[in-house]
Amino acid sequence: MVWLGGLITLVSIVLWVYAFFDALTTPAQEVRNLPKVLWMVVIALFMPVGSILWLFLGRPRQAASADGSAPSPAQPASADDLDPSDFAKPSDSPHPLGPDDDPEFLRRLKRRIDPEE
Repeated sequence: MVWLGGLITLVSIVLWVYAFFDALTTPAQEVRNLPKVLWMVVIALFMPVGSILWLFLGRPRQAASADGSAPSPAQPASADDLDPSDFAKPSDSPHPLGPDDDPEFLRRLKRRIDPEE
């Protein structure tokens, strides 16, 4: 029975730490129902209740698509939604995407590795 009390205490502490840092890192304009500073005080003073209130009443709502469609291609939901062929497409940028695409960088690197050439 003692382990149950310890488990409840551990869950309360983890919930409190999560809620506190979530409230701390949330932009002030996205916080709901109370000002951000007041939410921080509520979470800090009322340990289990304040954390639960933050999760349900203060945390910003996630923008869910109303029609249930797939997430936008700009922000895939997970790595499973990525298509490897998207990375092989040429970009519209005049600058190289990475150092291995930049011929000048490769020339300088080769000179640094083998200065005798």
